[in-house]
Amino acid sequence: MTEHPANDWTWEDTAEIKFQEWFNELYNYSHRCEWFYGDCETEDVNQLKDVMIKWLHSAYLTGYNTGRCSND
Repeated sequence: MTEHPANDWTWEDTAEIKFQEWFNELYNYSHRCEWFYGDCETEDVNQLKDVMIKWLHSAYLTGYNTGRCSND
């Protein structure tokens, strides 16, 4: 029986390092963290909640896909 694709990866304890690299890397013409801090400047609590959900979702997907595609 073949192994399920979600279980076909090895664990790396470098999550914080990888997140910092992703968060601080260049995105288009500026660093991704600058986009994040710019998005957080809103005073509206509901809009801030939506922004946080989108950023967390993006970070999760990036981490998930990095783990899936890593062959090191």
